[in-house]
Amino acid sequence: MKTNLEQKNKYFVFSDESGSWHDKNDIYVRSWIVIHESGYGKMVDAINYISTEIECNELRWKTIATQEKYWDLLDKFNFRVFITITCPADIKWESKYRITRNFEEQISNLDFGEIDTGLVETLKKKIFDDIRNVLFLKYYERTHIENAKKGIDRVLPHDENILIYRVDPPQMSKDGWSEILKSISPDVELEFPKSHTDEGIQFADIIAGSIRSFLVEDKKSGQAKKFISKFREKVIKKDRENPNPNLIFFSEINDNMKSRSSKIWST
Repeated sequence: MKTNLEQKNKYFVFSDESGSWHDKNDIYVRSWIVIHESGYGKMVDAINYISTEIECNELRWKTIATQEKYWDLLDKFNFRVFITITCPADIKWESKYRITRNFEEQISNLDFGEIDTGLVETLKKKIFDDIRNVLFLKYYERTHIENAKKGIDRVLPHDENILIYRVDPPQMSKDGWSEILKSISPDVELEFPKSHTDEGIQFADIIAGSIRSFLVEDKKSGQAKKFISKFREKVIKKDRENPNPNLIFFSEINDNMKSRSSKIWST
């Protein structure tokens, strides 16, 4: 007789980001690709075949964007997609949080000692940037994880499935990212493989990169539109509480990005 663990379906959740939350002129896109263990081998074979054919060590969106003849190979296995998005430029740091809103007033009481004015200003900027970074990682990134987890759990109930998360070492410490995910789902399995050694992470990069290209309308935006349209049936359907793509803190997203995001899956 099978144990409860053996009766559960096993899924891999691969996640990678595209863009940077450090750059106010960029956007931050994180993809969440869910693949059943039965399709894992087919995904690995597809990524490795394409990498060999175009002679690259690590398959990414920027390398496959112009290789349309290989795109169909990424539709030969079953997977599901969830997308989370943040716009750093639209975060009102100076007004949203007390620590950043009153930063200049608070920092003015700090004794920097006998150092020149230029260095003091550099230190102030560094402190302010570090505060923003911690807030993003502990608050915004947490919300990325929480909302994606809700979307995935909606179609793959936790009590019926085993989810193994594989995440490219993110823009925060592994311990920090792990702490956030474990606080949301204590019994989740989490691994941090290097992207060049893990085909699932590379596939997540391709999806995240194509979404970002479409949103920022860069030079690969045209290819991104065609690429994304191939995978409409793979999208985890949105509901009223948890849309896909999920715009983190909707009120902090500009109208142009809201409009572009609404067209992602209808291209």
